Amino acid sequence: MLRKKKATRLRPAAGQEQEKRDSSRLSPSVINNPVNQAADWSQDAYPLEELVTKFPLPQIVRCASRLVPGEDQHLPVNVYVPMLLCAGRSARKLLAKHVGLEARSSRLTETEDTIVIPSDYEGHFLRLQARTTKDQSAVCSLLQIAQSHTPAFINFTPLTSFTVPNQLMSPNGSSYSNGDSREESQVSSRVSKSSKQQSPPSLSNQTFRHDPGCVFIVTGTQKGLVKDRKRHREIIFLRCTDQDGQEIFIRTDQPGEYVGVEIPPNGGSKLSVLPHNLMETKRFPALVRFVYGHRPPRLTPSSLMFTLVDTFEEDSLIGCLLYPSHALMIEIPMTSSLAFQVAQNRDEVMNLSLPRHAAEVVQERQELFMKDLKLKCKFIFRVTPGFNPIEDDMPSATVRTRQYIDEAFFYL
Repeated sequence: MLRKKKATRLRPAAGQEQEKRDSSRLSPSVINNPVNQAADWSQDAYPLEELVTKFPLPQIVRCASRLVPGEDQHLPVNVYVPMLLCAGRSARKLLAKHVGLEARSSRLTETEDTIVIPSDYEGHFLRLQARTTKDQSAVCSLLQIAQSHTPAFINFTPLTSFTVPNQLMSPNGSSYSNGDSREESQVSSRVSKSSKQQSPPSLSNQTFRHDPGCVFIVTGTQKGLVKDRKRHREIIFLRCTDQDGQEIFIRTDQPGEYVGVEIPPNGGSKLSVLPHNLMETKRFPALVRFVYGHRPPRLTPSSLMFTLVDTFEEDSLIGCLLYPSHALMIEIPMTSSLAFQVAQNRDEVMNLSLPRHAAEVVQERQELFMKDLKLKCKFIFRVTPGFNPIEDDMPSATVRTRQYIDEAFFYL
């Protein structure tokens, strides 16, 4: 039977002792924060599920949980900065791993970064035939793509193309072609219009190099003669549209790893789908590639590719961290084990410039922020404040996890 979380009681202390305890947990920038100095913080600290039943939103709060030493160095924000909690939200989300470029092999692979994608995120994705980046069963050659009538594909390794078919020539200079044309997918024009990447750098003779993760819409194939040393030989070229909307030609005899895009089961010509379509398939893991939308992923660096792991329903609160120089929006799950102190003089603190500015930011950006794709930031904290066991007396990892530390996360 699950026990209901209760408020954590912070024992009363003299002002000097209270300040000393806070100093061990809070950095000088937090202690000197105007909101932190003006707030009359509650002695009790509440988990979010209890906080929202006792106090009407919006509320000024401060995290009272103690992070395990060193955890704060891995977080992009300071969790102890006072926060304005504003509104609740319930949504279905996709849990995903970000796919990045491995420096040693220059190949795409899953990273440690976890992403959440709400069902109402206004981004369009391509579903790939591979389930993960390690799924070798779906990897194929360029020649196989040309022969299989694949409508689009992603390169997992660097790829070379050229824009002017001057290599597709017979020895006497006349053009030489004998190929097929394919019906253009509805995603091609969208990819070219929404792409934020720059055109690939020119190498020589109008030849271009495409880094892993690029989208290629196949519009047909074409035969041509290429000169190797002193003789000519016939090969097949892929005629494609790249993500910048430029028509290119790709030699199918170049090595590499390539994965085709899944064809819609209904036989439609539109290859891209929305997050709620990805949830309906219930096929996990699944490899996808963002292609267009009003709010593209803001990860840096980003391949725009993700491996979907699962889908789940979640209640959360939208808040805003009150930094002196700016307000940063944040989303915290209601099931979080973190405990928060509440500013008992809320009305007084809300009249300060920082909370007023944060309230304006939330009002302006809340709807878009709730729908946006976000980074999941995980960390561990102490369940029992002040517990600092000697290494020789440490219990087992399982017992230690249950009794002394817990994991929490939020979304940025």
